[in-house]
Parts: sequence; structure tokens; C-alpha cells
Amino acid sequence: MKPSRKKRSASNRQRNRAPRVDIQGWYRHHLKCAAEALLGLVRQPISSALTWLVIAIALMLPTLFYIALQAMNAQTQAWQAGGQITLYLDRSATEPAGNELTDILALRPEVESARYISKEQAWQSFRQVMSVQSDLELTDNPLPASIVVVPNQQRRSDLEALILMLQDLPDVEDIQIDLAWIERLNNALDLARSIVQMLSLILAVAVVLIVGNTIRLAIESRKAEIQIIKLLGATDAFVRRPFLYLGWWYGLLGGLAAWLLICAISLYFQSHLATFLADYGLTAPAIWLNGSEFIILLSASILVSLLGARIALWRHLKDTDPR
Repeated sequence: MKPSRKKRSASNRQRNRAPRVDIQGWYRHHLKCAAEALLGLVRQPISSALTWLVIAIALMLPTLFYIALQAMNAQTQAWQAGGQITLYLDRSATEPAGNELTDILALRPEVESARYISKEQAWQSFRQVMSVQSDLELTDNPLPASIVVVPNQQRRSDLEALILMLQDLPDVEDIQIDLAWIERLNNALDLARSIVQMLSLILAVAVVLIVGNTIRLAIESRKAEIQIIKLLGATDAFVRRPFLYLGWWYGLLGGLAAWLLICAISLYFQSHLATFLADYGLTAPAIWLNGSEFIILLSASILVSLLGARIALWRHLKDTDPR
């Protein structure tokens, strides 16, 4: 009786023990699904290439707008120097006091640079302009010393806060800045950013629909196979895995195709852009994606494609349940 009790207790312990996780089998199945998904795309080169091309175009358009926006930002950095603040000092302020105040302002975190212009420097610049554009001759120097402050931030709210601080400085008689120009420039850049973001969102939804429809067709073509393996006890995760890898390959290769299209367009337009901007004394910026932007493009393409595949699986995989 005792040996039979020991055997029963041992069998009960084995029955209650948690099932062993086959890590190697799980890893082999992932590799198999990834390889079979890629081979399936290679066996249908025309339809796969068309899907990649559609994904690439959908990703290329917002990326090109993003590159154009970055180029605009690079060009407007010089224009935003128009947001510099000129502090006109009191006529009784001495040059050492003006230089000391300039050094203090240059150390402030909200100030990018500060430059002191003495009365003599302002007078010489003024006389050069007047000698070319006017016959008016002045003998006395009516110009005060000034400090040109270039702020770090060009937002209207930041500039107004900085001006309030500058007004309380000693020896400062007047402050001049064109806030309207800065506000118009920043509003134009904000509008361009909003357009790029909206376009990116719309085309990302388009990629989700494209990949989702492609995965739906793949599910329909393998409906009988899915029903059989479900009858054999396959889990939903096991069934979903090949289709998720299919979406992964669509995203990866679609992102690479988008990058190649962007490189081709950049090569074509770089010389034309350089020639056009050279006529206005400007230097053409590099219209390329750097390494981190390239990684972001591929990651976004893969994530959006996986989202489309996951939505398609959630909507259509339950239709393959055996009845």
C-alpha cells in the first residue's frame, strides 16, 4: 500500500507542476516565421514591390516636408538675428560702465550674446551711411552708446519677459526691438510644423490601412490552414506570429524604400537648390537624413506596419475559428 501511495503522490506533484517553457523552440519558431514571411514576399515580387512602393511614398512625403522645415529653420537662424534687442544707454553713462553691463548681460542664461557699441563706433557707422545716402553733414555726435543683446529664445513671451528685466537695468534709457517681425516668423514656422504633423498623421493612417488590408488578404488565403492548426491546439499567439512578421517585413522594407527615394530626390535637388540660393547670397543646407533620423524613419515604418497587422489580426483572425 505504501509504494502505491508514493507513486500517486509523485504523479500528483508532476501533474500540478507548471509546464516547462521551451525557450529554444520558441526562438526557433520566431526564426522560422521571420524567414518564411520574407520568402513569401520574395515569391510574389510584383505585389510585394507595389506594397513597399505605396508604403515608401506614404512615408516619403512627410519626411520630405520635415527636411524642408529643417532647412527653413537653418536659413531663418540668420533672419532671427532681427530679434536682437538694442539697449540705448544714458548719455551720462561711461564706457567702462557700459562694458561692465555688457559682461553681466552676456553671463545671463537667457542671453546668447551681448555686444557693446560705443558712441564713437555708432558715430562712425552713421557718418559712413550718411556720406553715401545724403548730403547732410553733422559735426557733433548725437548718438548714445548702446548694447546689442541677442536672446536665446525668440518667442514673443520670452522676449517680453527679457525686456521687463532689461528695463530695470541702470543707465538704460530706451529699448528697441521689432516683436511683430519675430512673431510673424515664428507663426509661419509653427504653421509649417502643424502641417507636417497633420500630414504625417494622415499618411501614417494610410500605411496602417494598407498593411492591414494586405494582412487581411493573407489571413483569408490561409484560412483553412489556420483552422486546422487551431483544431490541433495552437494558441492565438502561435497563429498571429507569422502575420506579425509579415507586417514587420513590410514596414522594414517599405522604410528602406522610402529612404532610397528620399536620397534620390535629395541628389537631384541639392545642386539646383545650391544654385538658386547662391543668387541670394545664401548657402544651401544639406537635405539629407542623418543617422538618428534614418533610425526614426525605419522605426516609425515598422511600428505603423505592425499596428496595421495587429488591427487586421484582431478584426479578422476570429473569423477563422473552427466551428
